[in-house]
Amino acid sequence: MSKRYLMQYWHTVFLFGLLVMSRYVFVSEKSLPVNGWFVGFITRYSTAIFLFHFPFLFFFAAVTNYDHTSVVQQLALLAATVVASLLMGRICFVFKPAFDRWQQKIFKRAEIRYPRPEGVITSSTPLILTRSHSEFLNLVKVVAMICVVPGHFSFHRLTTLHLPGFDGAAPRFAVPAFFMISGYFLMLSIDRSRFGAVAMTLKRGLNLYYLIIPMLIVTVILDSFGFRANAELYDYSDYYIADELRRPYTPFQIVAASVSSLLYLNESWWFTMIALERETSGMRAFSNDPFWFMCYLIAFSIILIVLRLVPKPRRYWLLAFWVVLFGIPILMLALLFFAGSLAYILHKKWGA
Repeated sequence: MSKRYLMQYWHTVFLFGLLVMSRYVFVSEKSLPVNGWFVGFITRYSTAIFLFHFPFLFFFAAVTNYDHTSVVQQLALLAATVVASLLMGRICFVFKPAFDRWQQKIFKRAEIRYPRPEGVITSSTPLILTRSHSEFLNLVKVVAMICVVPGHFSFHRLTTLHLPGFDGAAPRFAVPAFFMISGYFLMLSIDRSRFGAVAMTLKRGLNLYYLIIPMLIVTVILDSFGFRANAELYDYSDYYIADELRRPYTPFQIVAASVSSLLYLNESWWFTMIALERETSGMRAFSNDPFWFMCYLIAFSIILIVLRLVPKPRRYWLLAFWVVLFGIPILMLALLFFAGSLAYILHKKWGA
């Protein structure tokens, strides 16, 4: 499966070495020279761009008389997609304060009802990152996320431009880099937080709902118009296989896909085993294929939270339940995530 990115494992050694060495290169407490308004703006909106760009990309191409051989139209499509994604991000940020208040209430209740057990992790103090090191890691994470946009734009049916390093997918460093740094930062968050496993899992899962819920709604709306205008465009078999998208969504499909996406279960092996959406080997966030990444990320995060915050023997029962729920195939990329966690452990062990 292309989404498993098995060919990217050769990046692991290089990226892991870069992650480990970064702590000893970026030792200054000063801000990085590249840090500024533009970098801050992209950092703030990078997740929104990632979550919204794919449905907008195909919607604009479908409802317009798009000529994928015209350089002007190609650049206009890419620009319109980015602008629309930024606009949706801005709208979501308006509602974020109210969402944060709701989220904090849930976390507080979970923290009271399910406190962190004593002695489930080391008592050592959390790793302290220098300002330059923290900014570097966040910058790499943002660059990896943003590079996904031109990667998907490079689909053969959308562009004739040949972008070095892009082949109808994210550049090969993007997924491993993002997974590694995410694993690194989650270890840091667990060490810093006083949340127990339940509250930490809720925090990890609910944190982006203010973007994900609008994304699901917008994607259904965009798809309904896009399919009518040019259904064949959505059969992007040059990278993904989406034959099931040629028909309008039924109410059941909308509810099922929305619930599955909100629970990050789209990549569960049960969907494949019962032959549901077998062409895509999983449930889908409608036409928004890149959402598979969020499902992998949350699944790996749950494993790490259980390992760090749940005492034995309950830890093993929960891990067994995880395997039953998510399955074994999803573990094919787990090494990338836990390599970042290992880098954090090494940094704490070596000090400095």
